[in-house]
Amino acid sequence: MSKTLVIKHLPTNLSFQEKERLLKHFGAENVWETLKKPLVVFASFSTKEEAESVLRRLHQLEIAKRRLIVEYSYEKESYLYHRKSVGESSITSHKIRDFLRELNAWNPSVDFYQPPPAHLSYKYSCLDPKIAVNIIFSMFNHKPFYIQAIHLMNKMCINTPFSDNPEAITFFRETFHELFFKDIIFPPHEKLSESESEIDSGEESDRTYQSTPTFVKRLHTLKKPLKRKHSTSVLFAPYKPNVKKKHINQAEVFDVVTPVTEGKKISVVIHKDTPQKSLEKPEVVGKLGLFEKKIIPSEQPSEAIEEEQPTITRKELLKNRISYNDMKLLPVYKNYTPGQPSMRLYIKNLAKTVKEQDVIRIYRQYIENLSEENQNGFDVRVMQEGRMKGQGFVTFPCIKIAETALNETNGFILQDKPMVVQFARVANKKTID
Repeated sequence: MSKTLVIKHLPTNLSFQEKERLLKHFGAENVWETLKKPLVVFASFSTKEEAESVLRRLHQLEIAKRRLIVEYSYEKESYLYHRKSVGESSITSHKIRDFLRELNAWNPSVDFYQPPPAHLSYKYSCLDPKIAVNIIFSMFNHKPFYIQAIHLMNKMCINTPFSDNPEAITFFRETFHELFFKDIIFPPHEKLSESESEIDSGEESDRTYQSTPTFVKRLHTLKKPLKRKHSTSVLFAPYKPNVKKKHINQAEVFDVVTPVTEGKKISVVIHKDTPQKSLEKPEVVGKLGLFEKKIIPSEQPSEAIEEEQPTITRKELLKNRISYNDMKLLPVYKNYTPGQPSMRLYIKNLAKTVKEQDVIRIYRQYIENLSEENQNGFDVRVMQEGRMKGQGFVTFPCIKIAETALNETNGFILQDKPMVVQFARVANKKTID
């Protein structure tokens, strides 16, 4: 038994609306036709018992000299004809249908005939980096999803994503820092030995490493003769016993010297009338073979005052920075590691003509918005002599600023050479003790 009945042999001059009115008079809920069987009408009822009672009443009933044949049917209710009948009878539903078609015009392959139920509510988890990565992965694998996302951004009046946006790049780095700090930002490396120090000569960084074939030498199979140890006699220093020295009086050894008495002075009497010699020195007219040195007043050299250069912009910083794929090809970044985060950055591979003012121009932007007390913790030193020539150190007030500066300035090309930026090593408590 079924709740659907099929009615055959209805009069041909009846329209579909008249057939529908006839069957609804007997309690039918929905009435429809099919394209395959245009002379047959299907009707569905609320219960099987009601369908059975209608079958008994209509079967073999004569209408306009035609006997009806009513049977049970397992045909599913047709949504198409049901929608047509409802649309023709109701003007309000017709307007709603047109509104939904215009609302969902971005996908003409799906024809939405009614809005979603009002009692349904969807609850999704909050957006986090893992969900965002999965959405980006789906966009790359499914092109229609990417196109629909662009349509939705256009419909919501959101800025188009086709131009460069530095704020989006910085937000991406800060948000996905935990997932990609070790895997994407820095190339794979090997663990460096603890004996390697930060003081590297500038000449080593200028060398270009070329792949040369290595030749393996044949191992010597002959054993080296063992050297015999000759027994040598050990000489010991003679033992000297401690002997107490006796005190000797000097009067017993040396003769007594008598003091010499001073002789009497001879007095000379000179009369006042005797002429005295003139004590005046003769005047010197000139000297031969001598040149007098002219005294020139020394002038203090005026110190050249260097004008402060303007701070580098973020756009210029990103433009003059090499990509991470290019870092893998350069020998300077071989075995590169950022190190343990600290407030101090260690910079190497600087050109010999780089001054402190050039480095300050790059890193000044990270402390401009801080207070004067925090700006006092900013310090820049560039080594221009000795083994550490071409290297430098930059100190920041906190670790977070130093970490941001490392991510944005590592690989910046300063005077035709890329900067290699790392965290400076911090002394442990054990080494301090």
